[in-house]
Amino acid sequence: MNSNNIITYLVSFLFILHLPFHSNYAFSESTYTPIEIANPVFTTKGVNEIPYTIKAASGIQRGDDLELFEIEGKIKNRDNIWIYLNADKGNYNQISQVVFLFKNIEVYTDNKERLISDEAIIDLQKDIITLLSNVEYEDQNNRIKSDKSVITDNFQNFQYFGNVRTNINSYYYE
Repeated sequence: MNSNNIITYLVSFLFILHLPFHSNYAFSESTYTPIEIANPVFTTKGVNEIPYTIKAASGIQRGDDLELFEIEGKIKNRDNIWIYLNADKGNYNQISQVVFLFKNIEVYTDNKERLISDEAIIDLQKDIITLLSNVEYEDQNNRIKSDKSVITDNFQNFQYFGNVRTNINSYYYE
């Protein structure tokens, strides 16, 4: 064997031995150790921020993402109306301030407005609530069912999509 072949084999051998160390290092940088949290509470009340509180019976934190269980929350919109929510499970990203909710979702206000859904996405920065799958809205006089609903403009603008069914009772006073 000539010296060039020996050096090539030696460098290749060292490279192959060194490769698993780099892949383990890269893998460990991209994953987070899950941290269990009892009764997590997340709140904000800044000068130009919408005040909100999200709390849960328990949670698991992985980096900036939190998986939450038995969730309760309240969000004050720009018209100073409190919007309350409950869900069995959800995920909350602290950086984007987006909450994904799953199972037994209920959103309601002090004005006797109530929404239920199978899934929801709440964007706290954009003040948008998107309800997905089996959406039902109910107030004192109306009932609306749909596949999806998007709520914007401080809980004032409701859009319904897909298989929309309504029952609207109007009362006229003279």
